Amino acid sequence: LMLQAISSALNSGAEDDARDGLEIFVEIADTQPKFLKKHVHALVHALVSVASAPSLEEATRHLAFECMLTLSESAPAMCRKIDGFAPAVIPLALHMMLELEGDTPDELDEWEKAAFGEDTSEISDYDVGSEALDRFAVALGGKLCLPIILEQVGQLAQSADWKRRHAALMAISQAGEGCSKQLSRQLGAVVAMVVANLADAHARVRWASVNTIGQMCTDFGPQLQETYHSQLLPALCAAMDDGSMRVQGHAASAIINFCEHTTRETLEPYLEALLGKLLLLLQRNVRHVQEQAVTAVASIADVADGSFAPFYDTFVPGLIAILSSAQGKEMHMLRGKAMECVSLIGLAVGREKFEPHAVAVMDAMLSSQVGGQLAPDDPQLSFMLQASARICKCLGDGFVPYLAHVVPPLLKSAQADPGLELTDADEGVENDDDEEADGRETVTVTIPGVGNKRISIRTSALEEKATACSMLTTYAQELRAGFFPYVREVASVLGELVSFEYMEDVRIAAGQALPELVRSAALAHEQDAAGATSELVQQLLHFALEKLTVQMADDPDVPTCGALTEVASSLVELSVEHASARLSDAQLAELCKTLAQLLGESFERRQEHEQALLADRTADDDDEDEEEVPADEETLLSQIVECIGQGLKAYHSPFLALLSSSILPRVQALLAPERSASDRTAAMCVFDDIIEHCSADGGSAPFVTLGTPVLIQYATDESASVRQAAVYGLGVLAQHAGAAFTDEQCRRACAALVAVVTAPTARDD
Repeated sequence: LMLQAISSALNSGAEDDARDGLEIFVEIADTQPKFLKKHVHALVHALVSVASAPSLEEATRHLAFECMLTLSESAPAMCRKIDGFAPAVIPLALHMMLELEGDTPDELDEWEKAAFGEDTSEISDYDVGSEALDRFAVALGGKLCLPIILEQVGQLAQSADWKRRHAALMAISQAGEGCSKQLSRQLGAVVAMVVANLADAHARVRWASVNTIGQMCTDFGPQLQETYHSQLLPALCAAMDDGSMRVQGHAASAIINFCEHTTRETLEPYLEALLGKLLLLLQRNVRHVQEQAVTAVASIADVADGSFAPFYDTFVPGLIAILSSAQGKEMHMLRGKAMECVSLIGLAVGREKFEPHAVAVMDAMLSSQVGGQLAPDDPQLSFMLQASARICKCLGDGFVPYLAHVVPPLLKSAQADPGLELTDADEGVENDDDEEADGRETVTVTIPGVGNKRISIRTSALEEKATACSMLTTYAQELRAGFFPYVREVASVLGELVSFEYMEDVRIAAGQALPELVRSAALAHEQDAAGATSELVQQLLHFALEKLTVQMADDPDVPTCGALTEVASSLVELSVEHASARLSDAQLAELCKTLAQLLGESFERRQEHEQALLADRTADDDDEDEEEVPADEETLLSQIVECIGQGLKAYHSPFLALLSSSILPRVQALLAPERSASDRTAAMCVFDDIIEHCSADGGSAPFVTLGTPVLIQYATDESASVRQAAVYGLGVLAQHAGAAFTDEQCRRACAALVAVVTAPTARDD
């Protein structure tokens, strides 16, 4: 009936009504795709017809495409089974990618200029088709999609029409992520085809070739860089001499992609050629090209490390000149990228080479914020904060004099008001575009008993807070005792942000600072710094642990719980390094109570997940897209295990006693053969730590009896991670367990180890 209603609306020219119906299908496909299963063939046939009808408005065709995309992402197994689905939608996406401008000199000139300003154009057929190809490949997989894509690419690449050649290249670029496994087997031929198109007569095709190289560097790195650097880097050097400035800038951008997954050894032979071309781009005084070139130099310096030293004097004075002379709002991004570049160069070449220029660099950067000149959304702010942190790493204690300039603005940023607003759903709708331009995001929610409300928040402030917390952590981490004068003030601000409810990144970044602040105070105490008492260290330790355990117990986000658990591990680890940072019995008990709660809640979520999987599975459904154990739960478990291990290492059998009743029974349950490899690995790591750290005082004796048969059994498991944990455990048994590790157990363990090292697959993992 719904399909009939949409068809009737389209036949009568009422496309607005048809789009309302299509939006309902998008919602159903997203939330309840199995509801559509009985009629999915008819639905897909109708959607393909709508999406490919040139007489319909773009918005209608795009919405039909979105419905098919959403369905493929929500129910990929179901879509793979639909006869003709992929062979219909992939060519359709490629056909939409032919809608490009660039046939006349004026259109090409307009395309060139588009690189230098914001793209204000509406979403086009090309945009929809390009995004669709990416999403279909990711959702349906390369095994199904790549043969269809390559058949189409082969035809398009040979065409005399530049738009078809452009589409062929962009198809490779867009499909790389979803088809990476299959496409990686054909990289040689693909690289040859892409590089050959750098000589194409049309600038947009050359741009597409550069774009594809950059995307492939991301999708197939580091294999691509290791194998094909001799083809790619000279080609990109040549592209930086292209007659199109947009191609020049994009070639520099592709260098950035290449550097993300390469090594110093691979890059070193090309440094002189690459940096020579980039220097010319910097001197051409074309801002967009300069921005890309500066970032490319930064990426090269980051990889080249000390090998960048011969080029230091060529670039650093010019970068300082940009920092000092580039004025005006339109130059803010270039100045920010110059900050990034000079700081990465400083890190690469080291303190001795960089220190003579450090004062000029810091003064030029800090001049930006004199009198509060930087607006919260100024791109220079983020670049400056991160550049200062890198310079701190480079200079070490030589950076301490600059703390008075960088810490206050960071604390101000950490306390930035996100501007949360709650209004009626129909208020301010006409201002949505203005809010988006101001860095705000708005969502409409239904509150029981209240109705529909609009919640608006300034996301730029959230990002500013998270960045500030991270930078303060870096300063404390690098300067250690040198950061002590700021420890109390920073702790009071960041401690409150551990429970900041509007952004997980803020909570995590604030939490990560706390162990570094305690460490700074402990080191200052050991160095007899003024005001650095053992009582202060204990106050900070108590404050930090309380903030962490409370939030760990309450946080609704599983990854955040895991990250904060990792922070708690770092706090416990301080006990080994610093006598003043020892936790009390009460604090250890509270930590164990929180870990037990996290473990119990994780088990409950896993059980719910397993029940949901069981309910969803039917005889004709594929389950290849479902996770048996959610990745977030696996990560959380590993972080809980790490925290337990740190506690055992620092406090030995007294800590073990705190685990016995609430945590160890759950850990033991993870050893069952039917549990996942990650579960069994985690459980054995706990037993390994018990044996290693609790044998000297006899606390491990009961666990030697319990754990030894399990370790021997799993030493020959199919999973490499399980085998590794098991054989490590056998080693610590022999080293620490003494007489509790019997001769018979030792013989069986040796036999298992021999089987491991002589297995045909012993060197595979």
